[in-house]
Amino acid sequence: MRVLLASTCLTPVILFAATPAAAQSTISTAITTPVKTSTANNGAPSDVSITSAGSVTVTSGTAVTIDSNNAVSNAGTISITNANNSTGIGTVAGGSGTINNTGTITVSETYTPTDTNGDGNLDGPFASGSGRAGIRTGGAFTGSITNALGAKITVQGNNSYGILLNGPLNGNLSTGGTIAVTGDNTAGVMTGDINGNARLAGTISATGANASAVLINGNVSGAVTLQGTLTSTGYRYTTAPADPSKLGADDLLQGGPAVAITGNVGGGVILAIPPTLSTTNSDVDGDGIPDASEGSAALTSYGSAAALQIGSASNAITLGSVANTAGYGLINNGTVTGNGVYAGADATGMLIGGLGGAVNVTYGNKNR
Repeated sequence: MRVLLASTCLTPVILFAATPAAAQSTISTAITTPVKTSTANNGAPSDVSITSAGSVTVTSGTAVTIDSNNAVSNAGTISITNANNSTGIGTVAGGSGTINNTGTITVSETYTPTDTNGDGNLDGPFASGSGRAGIRTGGAFTGSITNALGAKITVQGNNSYGILLNGPLNGNLSTGGTIAVTGDNTAGVMTGDINGNARLAGTISATGANASAVLINGNVSGAVTLQGTLTSTGYRYTTAPADPSKLGADDLLQGGPAVAITGNVGGGVILAIPPTLSTTNSDVDGDGIPDASEGSAALTSYGSAAALQIGSASNAITLGSVANTAGYGLINNGTVTGNGVYAGADATGMLIGGLGGAVNVTYGNKNR
């Protein structure tokens, strides 16, 4: 076993309130029927706001759908249990609006692994259902998508995602809360093209075979900022027990990269840390987030996959210059850790290229 460390430094009551800007339907109680922005205001379109006292719990399908030019904000609870191909907040293809989650979205199941053979270790798959997502776009979407500081998305299921962008996003993507996904072939966040910036912060974790915290599977016109604890593993236990010989093959699956970037990034990639705190300015770096609430990039892969993988097997990619720097295309101010954990698993911290397509990092890589 080898360890590689790169370190540098969303009958029931829906209340309607009109504003000059747009109609808004407020959900402040527990409801059990799906909501669509196109009919939310007594059959007419409106924005949808779920307050901290509100909840939408459905048995299948999509709990809240953006199918008109409107916004959805969730400060309460959205939940679906034991339903395959289900979604917390979804959009139609070609939709527009905004999604802002400051509450809780849970798309899960009652299945839990058990110790079937009495050896003291859990047995079986991590999840039994499939096709689930906390937030999912049905195709191209215009508007911002935010999982804010303090928000939580939990998804359990194979081939499932915390946030899944099924087409180009014309707007910014930002995460600052917690996203946790469990199941094989999963990702905390998976995107296609983004015509804007992507900021992946907070805590994002994915557990299961070929599971990744973040997959940027398209071109990003702006910058990709990684500023959180981003973790992937296929292992059931990321700390080896005293007697690893008792572990079965289902305990020792290999996850995917913690973060993989397979397209061009016009504004470069930065693994960021908070700026030095000021007593007179709470937002020194001007990113709209209080500096005291910002975290530091910490990417970790438990297993053989890389913690940070940049490149594609099918195309060449280029990382442009990170703004307000000396022009570097990749800046690492945080930590990138590959930890094999078990014997025979060779670890990789950062992998640039080596998949078939060339990788051009403008002015190279800077490790602080």
